[in-house]
Amino acid sequence: MAIESISRRPADLAAPPTYRSAPHNIEAEQALLGAILVNNEALYRVTDFLEPQHFFEPIHQQTYDVARSLIRTGKLASPVTLKTFLPAEIDIAGLTLAQYLARLAAEATTIINAVDYGRTIYDLAIRRELINIGEDMVNVAFDASAARAAGLHYAGAEARTDHAQCLLTVGRSLSVL
Repeated sequence: MAIESISRRPADLAAPPTYRSAPHNIEAEQALLGAILVNNEALYRVTDFLEPQHFFEPIHQQTYDVARSLIRTGKLASPVTLKTFLPAEIDIAGLTLAQYLARLAAEATTIINAVDYGRTIYDLAIRRELINIGEDMVNVAFDASAARAAGLHYAGAEARTDHAQCLLTVGRSLSVL
């Protein structure tokens, strides 16, 4: 029979688990997308490091991807041109897609901060990836079978650790910039 930790009390077991959401900043995503829709040149301030998958919201991922594709081919990316490439039936907080895109553009203040918004989005994406890697490593450690205990699965964990270290280094270097 296993002995439970002294620090664990029955009250702790009855407490509901606390759930944390992944790090994200919807306002930064909206501000960057609005800046790009108002002035397509804003894209070139972030395109070197920012990818669609760095956005937390799926509709923002799609919007950035379509806008980037249009701008790279020399076409205008505006609420009017983007809405034909995105799912029209989507409801975003009670707004249609066209209304949401128009609001992003209308509330955009300046493109001066586009790089800062992009770095914030990228930094948060790196943090989400580090959390995913950490969760994977915890799950591997908890689910260790006899084969894993013998060392057959540690190569994968080491590769994830190397990947995590690389992401951490990149994230730190961006924070310095």
